[in-house]
Amino acid sequence: MAYSYAAEYFYQVKKRKQAFPIAQVVGRTYFALFPVAGYLAVGGPDATALLYFLFFYPRTLAHLAVNDMADIANNRARGLATIPVIYGMAGAARWVLGFSLVHAVLAAVFAATLGTVAAAGFTVGLVLLAAANARFLRQKSDDAAMRALPLVHALLLVSVVAIIAEAVL
Repeated sequence: MAYSYAAEYFYQVKKRKQAFPIAQVVGRTYFALFPVAGYLAVGGPDATALLYFLFFYPRTLAHLAVNDMADIANNRARGLATIPVIYGMAGAARWVLGFSLVHAVLAAVFAATLGTVAAAGFTVGLVLLAAANARFLRQKSDDAAMRALPLVHALLLVSVVAIIAEAVL
């Protein structure tokens, strides 16, 4: 919990002045640790906990960039050096695509350790993520990112339901 507070503080302060999005890279580690902390509450540190973190972390980086793309006007007005402010909308779209691809690879690895139910759910989630990427890669605008955001949020829900379903079934 102390790490999460420190990382959030670092993120909030550092994103105001940066040339590389280090605030996002460090800051999203705490967000990716939340589900792992829940897992660790009932189990010990193991390969599953590590794969869970590695599966979720690139998705958090992609999600944050989509949020920042949707809110670029506000970020510029507040002087925040977010991913689309630093790299432009096209660069932010590439950032999201890159971390989406990393997430897809790690989803396959993680699903292989969990089972077929999780794999099916992750596949549905990756289709949603691909649709979201297609939306803003075509237009590279805040409006396109806003329309893609529900798909990115649905990916999280589908992934969580898939993991729970795999554990229950």
